[in-house]
Amino acid sequence: MSISLSIREFHQRFQKRLQLSFVSGQVGMESEILSNIAGSGSFETADFLNIIRPTSVVVIGIQESSYLASHSPEYQQVILQQLFRQSVCTLILSQRASLSSSTIKFCTRASIPVFRSELDDTPLLNNLRYFLNQALSETTTMHGVFIEVYSVGTLIVGDSGVGKSELALSLISRGHRLIADDIVQFSRIAPGIVDGIHPGLSNDFIEVRGVGILNIRAMFGSNALRRNKTLRMIVNMIHYTSENSHQFDRLGDTHKNRTVLGTKIPEMTLPVSPGRNLTVLIEAAARNHQQKLSGYNAAEDFIERQRLAILANTRNQL
Repeated sequence: MSISLSIREFHQRFQKRLQLSFVSGQVGMESEILSNIAGSGSFETADFLNIIRPTSVVVIGIQESSYLASHSPEYQQVILQQLFRQSVCTLILSQRASLSSSTIKFCTRASIPVFRSELDDTPLLNNLRYFLNQALSETTTMHGVFIEVYSVGTLIVGDSGVGKSELALSLISRGHRLIADDIVQFSRIAPGIVDGIHPGLSNDFIEVRGVGILNIRAMFGSNALRRNKTLRMIVNMIHYTSENSHQFDRLGDTHKNRTVLGTKIPEMTLPVSPGRNLTVLIEAAARNHQQKLSGYNAAEDFIERQRLAILANTRNQL
């Protein structure tokens, strides 16, 4: 599937972050930057000038502008005309790059806007790819609270009224950081990497039943908030009853995943009942997840110790 972004929206969203200004006339504003062409995985959205494999966004750096300047204006227009027949919809000059006035006029007549960035060659391309990768990535929204616990992006889900926001507030009060409350927008920004963000204008607020709307920034400071985070773990909160008591893992050796945008995310089920310190349990789950990523599994270690103890006991009896 091809996901696109208009030049107008691109300029509005990234003008400040990429330090963009118009060099040409404001033309071709409805042209679309493509993330994929005909499903080709080899297509780059943005790159330096490449005649053989052109991109939607062409960056003109120092070397590229020097190459074009070494040819006549007529030949420059032949090169650009060849590019414009394909996927190119805009040119961006880096801080020290330049194009002749006749070439810029040619781009304007072809409805190809030309921008200048105050960033140098490599920082411009790196930032451009990063922002476009996020803007053009496949997205989905999920209901829950997304919070960073010990650097682990944790999505807390569960039925309405189970206590997700109360748990998040408790975690925030202990120094962890909120990304989004109630609705979270996830984007697949790279293979195996799903990034979560608040879909609205601000993630400052959280709703807690019986208390109301709370401003986290005003209560705990800006350090209690984070704009986005990679999703690493999902916690599913379920009311504990005698009927479902057999569903919960005792050892932690059962591996369960939930697929989000084609990526498998580890999921744990957290039984909710009076008297349980859910905040400490979430912190422990995050620490345990970090240990698993580093190669240590407490459940496997425990089972192995039990096996060795049984084996030693059997040998003593013989």
